[in-house]
Amino acid sequence: MKLLSTYNNQKVCWIDYADLPEQLPANNWICLAIANNVPDDDIFEAFVNASVANGLLEFKAWGKYGELLHDNFDSIVSFIEVMEGHPKIEVVTTWHNDQSLADVFWQCFFATSLPENVDLNNLTVVCTDLDGIDRSNELEEHIGQFKQGWLPE
Repeated sequence: MKLLSTYNNQKVCWIDYADLPEQLPANNWICLAIANNVPDDDIFEAFVNASVANGLLEFKAWGKYGELLHDNFDSIVSFIEVMEGHPKIEVVTTWHNDQSLADVFWQCFFATSLPENVDLNNLTVVCTDLDGIDRSNELEEHIGQFKQGWLPE
């Protein structure tokens, strides 16, 4: 896991998808996942299981296959709840195929669907690209724009 910066009192980290799920935070985090190709089902299922176990609060999917990621995430969570008898899993999932990456990334810092007991001063935004593309420089540039007052339209 590579710390990119902080913004709005939140740490921003990049994790190469190949290194998931071993490097996920232990709790109190939001994920921005990018996919412009169909993800491998088995690897994505392992990621979702690890995310649930590690206290993921919100999952944002972006890219050509953002809606598919969102749907698959929800399906896997439903399976975990029903087939494995897991208590209700409270992870908010969204997909954003019609917005820019900057818009969706900015939303990670102003999430409005977090549980009341979340420690907002100790929240981490984890970003990854399921296609294996390192977008850390691009995201660092967006953070610089955010710090200068950039807002989505």
